[in-house]
Amino acid sequence: MRIYLLVIILLISGSTVCYSQHWQTVVSLDTRVGYSTNQYLNPFLSEWNTSVESTYNFTSLLGQTFWHRNNHSISLTGGVLYEPLFETQFGHWKGALGLVDYNYRLSNSISLGLEGGVSHLSSNYDRTLFWAQPKATWFVSSFTLFRLKMGPNFRMYRNYQGVAQSNDQFNIYNLEFETWPNYQWQITAGLSGTLNNLPDITQGFNSKVSIAYHLRNGTSISLNGGIQQYQFDQTTSNTGGGGNFPPVGGGQNTASTVTNTDRIYRLGLNGNIPLNERFTLFTGVKALKYETVNASINDYQVSGGVRFSFEPTLNTSQGTITPVWDKNMGEQQVRIEYSGMDDCTW
Repeated sequence: MRIYLLVIILLISGSTVCYSQHWQTVVSLDTRVGYSTNQYLNPFLSEWNTSVESTYNFTSLLGQTFWHRNNHSISLTGGVLYEPLFETQFGHWKGALGLVDYNYRLSNSISLGLEGGVSHLSSNYDRTLFWAQPKATWFVSSFTLFRLKMGPNFRMYRNYQGVAQSNDQFNIYNLEFETWPNYQWQITAGLSGTLNNLPDITQGFNSKVSIAYHLRNGTSISLNGGIQQYQFDQTTSNTGGGGNFPPVGGGQNTASTVTNTDRIYRLGLNGNIPLNERFTLFTGVKALKYETVNASINDYQVSGGVRFSFEPTLNTSQGTITPVWDKNMGEQQVRIEYSGMDDCTW
């Protein structure tokens, strides 16, 4: 299938030269405006706070560089973020993030790697996150994969809810699935939680699924959904005696424990429309339903914006692949002589 795709690309493009790029870099500037009724639906902050109902602007400047050689590949991402909330009492957020993703291809079907990152946001309080997750990927086919990631996640706050400094740690697992039934449809799914909840994941988990459709011109639309669940035990005590009836000293202390379950249901719709090779319009809407034993809360978020991206030329000394075109029995064939990477960037 991969060879046929290569031939199709060559025939459509009419190109006879392919460049083997070890480095590829993309710089993007995103800016969007939106409105949310819960800070949890914020595109980056994602802290539960139903009192923060505000219009906002979110701007990010990110750079990503990708390098590969033989069976090794690494991706580095870094950038700065700025988010003013138009209701000034909620403050203006600013921060930065950095991500690293390394992979080593053991075989055509197995890959091992490591993901890590750090982010920092500052406004009325400071929040810092950093994490590291070793991972293993199984490529069932050229279009389907399963991935397992596990590792620690650290979170630190300063001046949050009257506390000068606090921190906590979670050991997280992630199960991911992705498949492309054809070149237009993409299906992804994931399940995550803390390791201490295993094997009974009903104590707490986060599940998600996404179905996306990609058009040939780069336009895409995706439908996303998910369920988060959290359980906690609540114990109540009843003390007997102390009144006219039953007699003094009568009755015994009794305690009952009830397991309560909270759930968050999420649904979203996103769309991307490229205007040209540099500019892309995007929009999205999200809905959330939070259910507890005694209450039900609904929230939503809408946003839209524009993305400007370009690929700076950092390496001009690139090797080339020159296909040799042959005519054999009325069929067009391609023969490529190349001693470098197996993959080629088109």
